[in-house]
Amino acid sequence: MSNTNTNTSALDAMLKQYENNTTSYTKSDKTYDLKNYFTTFLKDKEKSATKTIRIIPTKDGSSPFVEIHGHKILLDGEWKTFVCLKHEKGEACPFCEAREALLSTGKESDKELAKKYSAKKMYVVKVIDRDNEADGPKFWRINHDWTKNGAYDKIYGVINAIKKDITDAETGRDLVITINRNQNNKPVVSAVASLDASPLSEDADLVKEWLSDERTWQDVYSFKSYEYLEIVVKGGIPTWDKEAKKWIDKASLSTSEESDNLDEEITLGVQNVKPTVTASSATPQEATVAPDGEEAEDDLPF
Repeated sequence: MSNTNTNTSALDAMLKQYENNTTSYTKSDKTYDLKNYFTTFLKDKEKSATKTIRIIPTKDGSSPFVEIHGHKILLDGEWKTFVCLKHEKGEACPFCEAREALLSTGKESDKELAKKYSAKKMYVVKVIDRDNEADGPKFWRINHDWTKNGAYDKIYGVINAIKKDITDAETGRDLVITINRNQNNKPVVSAVASLDASPLSEDADLVKEWLSDERTWQDVYSFKSYEYLEIVVKGGIPTWDKEAKKWIDKASLSTSEESDNLDEEITLGVQNVKPTVTASSATPQEATVAPDGEEAEDDLPF
């Protein structure tokens, strides 16, 4: 049976979290698997799509939206997201150091540029993708949008409207996510709607399996090292030198060295891509970081 007190606790926790976040501005042993991630990414020729998800409830009735911080940057022609070492591990972070260095000059131009190296607030929520239930629980990373028009805001619009805990395993609700391309041809969540109350699944064993999944976002989104991120901040392309056993900038190498000694691992903040998965090569470029409040960049987690 559903516990009314737990339901109220989860609903209150989610509503309080949303209020708090919109009234103030302030090489690993993991196995890479695309099934771990839910995204609102559209294929090249797709103009729109709808996806249906169910948010999995937390065991303690807390909000299922875990707040994290990351840095977005245009690298090798694609937007990448890297977990902030300072915010999430209490360690030195090249992005944050670049921001502090720019602020220290006292110049207005540097002050403005420093904003772009700030850590961006994001949320990770565990969901069931109704179109791919066999994949089991997936993780969806959502950008925080200071204009209050992002996917996070639209989900809370639904919660406020129905005043129910949409995550409840027995009486929760599936969410229909509508995705369209914006004026810049980037996929964005344009609408979120709830379906009627329904159980997480009619299969009791499946519900038990999904609810007992102990993984957290850190199990699927890993941290890059300081050395890796330092190369990124300087506008380089990190490449693993197998002989030196360290990250180096691809631009410093000759063609023969690239083929003989290197494993490329250009990822979007996850370190668990197999060495055989390589990214397309391109001339290294000046680092370009995402502006504050940009919600349109919905990058894939690999």
